[in-house]
Amino acid sequence: MNRGGAGGFAWLALALLAALALELCCGPGGWPDAELLAYRLPRAALALLVGSGLACTGAVLQALSGNPLADPFVIGASSGAAVGVVAARWLGIPFTSPWIFALSIAGSYLAIALVLRIARSGARLPVQTLLLAGVTVSTLGTAGVLLYYSVRSDDATRTMLFLMGGLDEGDWRFIASAAACVAAGLVAAQLSARALDAFALGEESARHLGVDVDRFKLVFCLLAAALVGVVVAAAGLIGFVGLIVPHVARRLVGHGHRRLVPAAALAGATFLLLSDAIARNVVRGQTLSIGAITALCGGPFFLLLLRRRAGERDRLADEGPPR
Repeated sequence: MNRGGAGGFAWLALALLAALALELCCGPGGWPDAELLAYRLPRAALALLVGSGLACTGAVLQALSGNPLADPFVIGASSGAAVGVVAARWLGIPFTSPWIFALSIAGSYLAIALVLRIARSGARLPVQTLLLAGVTVSTLGTAGVLLYYSVRSDDATRTMLFLMGGLDEGDWRFIASAAACVAAGLVAAQLSARALDAFALGEESARHLGVDVDRFKLVFCLLAAALVGVVVAAAGLIGFVGLIVPHVARRLVGHGHRRLVPAAALAGATFLLLSDAIARNVVRGQTLSIGAITALCGGPFFLLLLRRRAGERDRLADEGPPR
């Protein structure tokens, strides 16, 4: 690891410790006693696993698609997982059941596979078609969720509040199950770092480097779907973490996924801890939706990236083809 990478990890570790201290020590009620810790510790644990899972998923999807705008929320994976959650609720499965993970992962995988199939043009995934495909699949997912609300009004309010995004689950056994799934996903992504580096160069380049493109494409789709499905089943829809965090991590440790995956996990956990601290403290006596906090950060960031890519495309068009 180079000095820049080591320094980046040091800053990320310090930021994570500071965010964890803020999450545990600040909030309504002041300095934590045993009762407050019993409330804040599960939230902190969920923030750690949700943030790291979403950030890792963003890094995987951006490498898989060769597109820096790819994100579980933007390309419809989160909406697909939400459909899986409401399908579980339709079947009478409680929120803390492991079966809700399975259905959420299945919905997320179907959404990712559908978006990539719609958006692909030959060996390329143009930005515009990827975004349009993501919007289309997200709209279909939202329609499915709204349909459930219409026909199951008895459960609509509870499911709606859950899917808005939050860290209220206090069942440690459920949290441990989710954490084990996220940890397995992070390890799998780390072990696939070389293939992710190759995919980031494009599918043709990956083939020339000896990567089994079709096999790893399936592996990465399943990996991203598993992480998103587990996160949505544990904490609802929390958007834009997978978009913002990998870009920040690349600035700190570089583009190589051997360093990027753990850096994104650390940065994602820090971002969610800070977002939850804001959600609990910005309005006295109320806890805001953490999904709203991350969306307020991610929306402008997404538009900035989109504007930057449009500027680069216009600049290349003005320069014309190389002579």
